[in-house]
Amino acid sequence: MIDIVLRDIWSPILFIIVGLLVTLIAYLFYKLGNSEYRKTRYKGDPFISGNRPPKDLQGIHVGGDNLYWGFTHALKKFFEPLVKGHTGIVNDYVYWFVVTLAVVLVYLYIAM
Repeated sequence: MIDIVLRDIWSPILFIIVGLLVTLIAYLFYKLGNSEYRKTRYKGDPFISGNRPPKDLQGIHVGGDNLYWGFTHALKKFFEPLVKGHTGIVNDYVYWFVVTLAVVLVYLYIAM
């Protein structure tokens, strides 16, 4: 019986046994939790330095252009050609992906 379970890499019986063990361990972790926890009005809300979040969440939204401004400003000479090359056309991206993949495969073929 053990030989059938452990013979190959993929074994459905072993997969089921491991799945049951993982489920049992997850259930035991769940049972170790606080059983007296009761969700109230503010429990589970985001914690923003001890303050309640504002009604309008857009007021605390930080856009990516603001978040990475220093990084992109410092590397402006590097990012400008990338922004110019960004067309938004899927065919261009697929073209560059295929060309890059071909270059990498040729390099790996030569290196091997």
